[in-house]
Amino acid sequence: SRRSAMFEALKLITLATPLAGAAREDFRQALEDATAALPAVRRYLLEPVLPGGYGAGDLIWRVSFADEQTGRRALAERPWRDVDAQLLGDHGRVARIEHAAWTRAAGGGVSPGRGVYRVALFCANRSPSPERLARFAAETRAMPQYIRSIRSWQLATTCEASGSRPWTHVWQQEYSDLDGLAGTYMMHPWHWAHVDRWFDPEWPEWLVDPVLCHAFCASPAPVIEPCTSMVDPP
Repeated sequence: SRRSAMFEALKLITLATPLAGAAREDFRQALEDATAALPAVRRYLLEPVLPGGYGAGDLIWRVSFADEQTGRRALAERPWRDVDAQLLGDHGRVARIEHAAWTRAAGGGVSPGRGVYRVALFCANRSPSPERLARFAAETRAMPQYIRSIRSWQLATTCEASGSRPWTHVWQQEYSDLDGLAGTYMMHPWHWAHVDRWFDPEWPEWLVDPVLCHAFCASPAPVIEPCTSMVDPP
């Protein structure tokens, strides 16, 4: 696997119920314009979520920068701060935001040119000893060895998080099509016989809070950055 020290941020945005039709598209376009204008962005994604997730919201927003200093400087500039306050902070239009940012990640694979991007946010808060966290991360990182539909992946530990839980892990994959996620991934024995026990309150290994996020969308271009620099794995 590869390991990265880039700075990346993700928001799952739930729009207010009264916001519909043209108002939703106006919101998405304003956020698209602001994201495209951010300096030094290496890649960004802003897409509506597909049905079938949970805690997924309505929009997936994701950006990546070469390093933390570059990313934080870009997000601290006045134009983005105004967007953050006036657009994302408008409770008449935004009901909830799940947010995570990270610099420590392990990843692998090659992104498809177009496909499906999936992200899960976890809060590992049930007796999270270093040994248990390391085992959970190792078993999660092993999934692409067995689940061949995963084209590209990244497992990160957060440096900041907010929303329904103080998220500790960001688990991302890319697939060529939706069946690779909804069929092959979800039904694979490595998934339900190994990794799922960390999420099951009836197992002694239970680690992850039952409140989590699972969101996916169509991706018109590669999303997960190839990792170029080495850090300790999450």
